[in-house]
Amino acid sequence: MFKDRLPGILLLFFLSFQGIIIAQNKAELYISEPTHDFGAVAEVDGLASHTFIIKNTGADPLVITRVTASCGCTRPYWTKSPIEPGSSGEVTISYNPKGRPGPFHKSVAVLSNAKNKRTLLYVKGNVTPKPVIAAQPAITYPYSVGPLKLQTKTIQYSSIRPGETGEEKIPVRNESEHPLTIHIGKLPNYLTVKTNPVTLQPDETGEILLSFSSDKAKRMGRIYTALPVEVESGGNKKNTNGKIEVAANVIDNFTKLSAADKAKAPAIQFSSTLIDFGKLPEKSGAIIPFIGGSGKESEIFTITNTGKSVLSIYSVACDNELVAISSGKKELKPGVTTEYKVSIHPREIKTKIETFIHVVCNDPNGPVRLIKVTAEK
Repeated sequence: MFKDRLPGILLLFFLSFQGIIIAQNKAELYISEPTHDFGAVAEVDGLASHTFIIKNTGADPLVITRVTASCGCTRPYWTKSPIEPGSSGEVTISYNPKGRPGPFHKSVAVLSNAKNKRTLLYVKGNVTPKPVIAAQPAITYPYSVGPLKLQTKTIQYSSIRPGETGEEKIPVRNESEHPLTIHIGKLPNYLTVKTNPVTLQPDETGEILLSFSSDKAKRMGRIYTALPVEVESGGNKKNTNGKIEVAANVIDNFTKLSAADKAKAPAIQFSSTLIDFGKLPEKSGAIIPFIGGSGKESEIFTITNTGKSVLSIYSVACDNELVAISSGKKELKPGVTTEYKVSIHPREIKTKIETFIHVVCNDPNGPVRLIKVTAEK
C-alpha cells in the first residue's frame, strides 16, 4: 500500500520544494541607468571608473554571485554581502585606457539570485591619445674657437622683410678645465649679439644670441658679415680668435599685393642655375676670360626679365670668398637680359667647391633664387 502511495508522496514533495525555491527567489535587481558614457577619456589620466547603484526591489535579500567583464581592460568590483529588500549595493566598473586610443563600448554581466539572473551593464567613451613628445636630439658641438665648442659657426637667417627682426642662437660648451670668457668684436649696426653667460665654467653650456634688424640694415639684398670672436681662457695667457659667419636676405614685403598686382609684376629667369667648373688645372696664371666648356676659371650666366614691370636686382652675391662675381645691370625693363661673370682662382682652391650664389630681387613669386657653383680640384 505504501508503494501505491509513493508516487503521490514524491509528487507532493517535489511541488513543495518548488514552492520553497519560488518563495526564496523573490529578490529583484533594479538599475535606473545601465549605461554610463565617460565621454572623452585622456589616456594619460589612467583608469576611468564609474559606480552603478544596484537596488533590491524584491522581497528577499539580493546576492550578487559574480560579475564578469567582456575584456581584460575592464575591471569590476561589487557588493559581496546580501542586499536587503529596499536597500542598495554597488557595482564599480573601471576601464583602463592605456594603449587604447579611440572609441570604446564595453559590457559587464552581473549574475545574481534575482529573477533576472543575468543583467548587463555598459560603459562607453572615447580615449584621447597621449601627446607624442618627440625626443630632443642631443646637441653636438663639432666646431671650435680654441677650447670653446660651438654647435655651428654659420648663421643663415631666412628671408627677412622690412620692419622684421630675426632671432637665432648658437649653443656653446666649455669642455676645458678652465673658465672661458667669450668676447665678441665690433658689430655692424644691424646686429645685436649677447653671450649667456659671458663666462663659462668647466663643463658648463651656454648660448650666443644673435638678433638681426632689417630696418637698421637700411638696404635690400644679401647681407653677409663675419663676426670676430675672442675666447679668453683662465689657463692660457694668449687668447684664441675665430669668427662666426652671419648672412640674411632682406626682401620686399609682398604680403599686401593683390592677384592683379602679381600679374603685372616682374619675373626673373636664368640661363642656368648650375655653374660647374669641372676639374680645375693644378697650375694657372691670371684669370682667363670664358671661352666655353668646363674646367675654366670663368663662366657666364644671364638674367632676363620675363615679367611686365621693371625687375630690380638687389644683389648677386656668394658668401664663399673664393668665388668672384662681376656686376651686371641692376634694373631690367621687361624683355631685357643682362650678363654676370663668375670667376675662381684655382691656385687658391685646395678642395672641392660646392657653394651658392644668392640672387635677391623684387619678383614676388621668387625674391630669392640660388645658383649652384661647383668645382673639382
